[in-house]
Amino acid sequence: MEFKSPLTQRIIFSFVLLTAVVSGLFSFGIMAAIDIVEEDLVTAELNRKFPDIMGDYEQGQVPNLGLGTQFYSGTEDLPYYLRDLEPGFYEVEDKETAFHVMIKKEQERPFYLVQEQTTVKRHENLLELTVIAGFFLSVAASLILGIMMVRRIIAPVQRLTHQVHNREQLLLETPPLSTDYTNDEVGRLAQAFDRTIGMLQESLLRESLFTSDVSHELRTPLMVIKSSCDLLIAKDQLDSYSRQRIDTISKAANEIQELVDAFLTLARGKDTEQDNASLSKIINHNLSVWQKQAEAKGITFTVRDETGINGGQAKLFPVPMLRTVINNLVRNAIHHTAEGGITLVAQPTGFTICDTGPGIPKTDRDSIFKPFYRGKSSSQQGLGLGLSLVQRICQKEQWAVCVSDNHPHGCCFTVSFKK
Repeated sequence: MEFKSPLTQRIIFSFVLLTAVVSGLFSFGIMAAIDIVEEDLVTAELNRKFPDIMGDYEQGQVPNLGLGTQFYSGTEDLPYYLRDLEPGFYEVEDKETAFHVMIKKEQERPFYLVQEQTTVKRHENLLELTVIAGFFLSVAASLILGIMMVRRIIAPVQRLTHQVHNREQLLLETPPLSTDYTNDEVGRLAQAFDRTIGMLQESLLRESLFTSDVSHELRTPLMVIKSSCDLLIAKDQLDSYSRQRIDTISKAANEIQELVDAFLTLARGKDTEQDNASLSKIINHNLSVWQKQAEAKGITFTVRDETGINGGQAKLFPVPMLRTVINNLVRNAIHHTAEGGITLVAQPTGFTICDTGPGIPKTDRDSIFKPFYRGKSSSQQGLGLGLSLVQRICQKEQWAVCVSDNHPHGCCFTVSFKK
């Protein structure tokens, strides 16, 4: 059985339950002992009195009964509560009065010795009420003590939770957690956190160094490609076809440079210096490339620019980040659209890319943004990283990305900018 309540509640409940069980058994034992002792004492007293009373009775004398004691011989004039009783010891009640009854049979004649026990019964009830009150008081006290003890017991765990939750960005120079705790269960838990955080820090350091090294090493060949393209374009000996091919290479090198900058920004987790441009400018920069890719598949690519519909000043966005998002979504749409077309709608609050492809099943929509996920109905081309990269960039820039149906078939990806 799995308990989902907080640990503090479980400890308090266990403490109170244990106290209730022990106190309940103890109280039950006390009341049972009271009844047993009372019966033994009264039985012994009545057995001691019975021979003297019978001796007086047989001699024709009035028995010396004492206050609150009655003696009956035979079955005549018996109170109703004594009728139908066999020989032995009984405790009976008559309305508000309690009696102890000893019945003996001699020569086929029953003799009844009755002793009133109203005062004793009242004291017995008071004692039982005291035991019951003690039971509830012990349970209430255990609850209060349990709360006080739990606060002291859970305090190190809560402190460790707070320290782990507020770990300063997993910095390498952060002191270990285990130094603040003794070598007990909480201390060993802190040591486990230290080992895990240490491995995570090493992993993050390796990733950061790898990203920085790759970014640094790619800059040099990219600069060579771009400068070579600029030199070739500057020459007059090139024909228009060659000039167009070299210009395509130069644009591709620029896009690779922007991708490197985007990856470096994501890896560092903080903003880097980037060029800014409006949504319309970024779309127009790549529009011809997207249209050629769509024409190669026999589909159309349409852009509807509504960014200036309110006449306000165009908002600027980091070019590498926004271009990477749009490029991945457009390439994804072109790849999955066999007929029809693609529409990109740009608005001041974001943009939407709709295609007429097979669409995305609702069962896959929660998983398409996961790394390496390609869906059951998708082809085996690609690594399944494009949409994951889109989501990471949107989270970094505080944008929202969602997918919906495009009727009658296809899907729409909408990216909403932060307000």
